[in-house]
Amino acid sequence: YTTLFRSLTFQGGELMRIKFDEKMLVAQDLSAIGNLSLAVAIPILQVQKIPLAILPTSLLSTQSEGFGIPAVSDCYSFVKETFAHWQAQNVKITAALVGYIDNLATGEALYQYLKQAELDLVVIDPVFADEGKFYPNLDERHLALQKKLLQVADFATPNLTEAKFLTGQMQNDPDLAKLAHEVERLLRPGGRAVITGVELDGQKGCIWLEDGQLKTCVLPKVTGHFYGSGDVFAALLASFLRQKVPFEQAIKQATGLTQQALIQTADQNVDRSYGIYLGELLPQLAKGISHED
Repeated sequence: YTTLFRSLTFQGGELMRIKFDEKMLVAQDLSAIGNLSLAVAIPILQVQKIPLAILPTSLLSTQSEGFGIPAVSDCYSFVKETFAHWQAQNVKITAALVGYIDNLATGEALYQYLKQAELDLVVIDPVFADEGKFYPNLDERHLALQKKLLQVADFATPNLTEAKFLTGQMQNDPDLAKLAHEVERLLRPGGRAVITGVELDGQKGCIWLEDGQLKTCVLPKVTGHFYGSGDVFAALLASFLRQKVPFEQAIKQATGLTQQALIQTADQNVDRSYGIYLGELLPQLAKGISHED
């Protein structure tokens, strides 16, 4: 995997160096228990020296699945006040990664910010459903919110269930090229979508469009369900796109490294409700960012 990561990362030149004051907004929930969402996005981005502006969309005692009903703290007022403070202090936000949002007002505040901010890069991971159903306490209103957010997205990373909900193509075996095309129509002009969690010929991975043609990146399936795998993929993809890695290259790189994290998580032999193990992935990312020969 190290060889794959380095060759994909540095093919065609060094990664873009990002100035420390050019912050990447990361807006997702923070779970006190469960290694997903902000808990995986922050280390994945920071170990690659991407400066962050961290914005919890909600605080949870545990992730929303696998631990009963968690305690939840709404962050709407904090989000609004944070945006006002950043503006007053001239904090420079140049990119964004947006993930799980449970509070609709918080989502609307994020939409209004992204609509007027004119950032260099906006990656939306429309986190609201999986395995054919909505996540706990989310519903059609959150689907409508995500459709709205996608209007300001340069890139989107829905899983297969989310792509079906977003486009209304709910059949078991949709036309994947059409599905990807319909998702991209929801994005800002020129926006690109990659659909995750797609199984093809016993393997699992991603699909996307290149010049109107369906492209795939699938790898041997790791058995079972992994909470937070989509969060890891979205953070990896956003980190590579932030560093100007070409789209297809970034997808293949993120897919391979996500699979590696799933294999290592399975090897830990612990309850998967606790999320994704990053103990071996992060040092690898750190080596990749410093490898310049």
